[in-house]
Amino acid sequence: MTLAAPSRRPSGFRHPGPTRCSPTSTRRCPPTFENRWTRSSRVRGGEPLAKKGSAAPAAAPSSSSGVQRAHELFKQGRAKEALAILGPLLQRKGNLDGDVCALAAACLGAEGDYVEAARIDRMLCDAQPNNPQAWHSLGYDLLHAGDLEGAADAFARALKLEPTRASAHFNLARIAARLGDKSKVIDHFARAVELQPDYQDRLDEDPDLLPFKDDPEMLGRLPGGKVGGDPYQEYYATRS
Repeated sequence: MTLAAPSRRPSGFRHPGPTRCSPTSTRRCPPTFENRWTRSSRVRGGEPLAKKGSAAPAAAPSSSSGVQRAHELFKQGRAKEALAILGPLLQRKGNLDGDVCALAAACLGAEGDYVEAARIDRMLCDAQPNNPQAWHSLGYDLLHAGDLEGAADAFARALKLEPTRASAHFNLARIAARLGDKSKVIDHFARAVELQPDYQDRLDEDPDLLPFKDDPEMLGRLPGGKVGGDPYQEYYATRS
């Protein structure tokens, strides 16, 4: 579904102070922006394949009955019906509504239309260039649309605005793994774990990062990480 673009004039929408996302596969934590209307895969910071750890639903985004109804439909898994309500709201002339954009993009992502979701995200980034969640959401959708370079740039923009966003580092590690840049994989993943320790469990689960599970350089950068040694070292020491 392609939704017509509204005016790109900056909105008066106020973006509340950031709170850290939960550690599963990200997507967006929307306006209220850190808890975007999403499935669990959109909250942790990575792949929708990571199916565990459902996030609690966010509060309804606005007093508008239409947006509230769309939000309720989205939580019930009825994204298409939610989009039918949000489409006309996106097409209204005037200031861009950040809540409507965020929910529409989340619905499009839930339907697997990451290209269109990224287009909506981009409109919000253009209108609110200092909104770190908008850039993070754009990175998420571009990643799942297969645009690795665009996704990396968007996550980098999010980190420039909010350096402590662990999920952005986690996603940059995954992108680096797909691009074969081991040093960036280690740097970003170690930083994600430093900011949010429960990301360390993802090293055993995420398909992009699994090859680094026993990597000595990776383990050396993680809390409690031990590089495997010779299992017979102690035996030989006692025999000498």
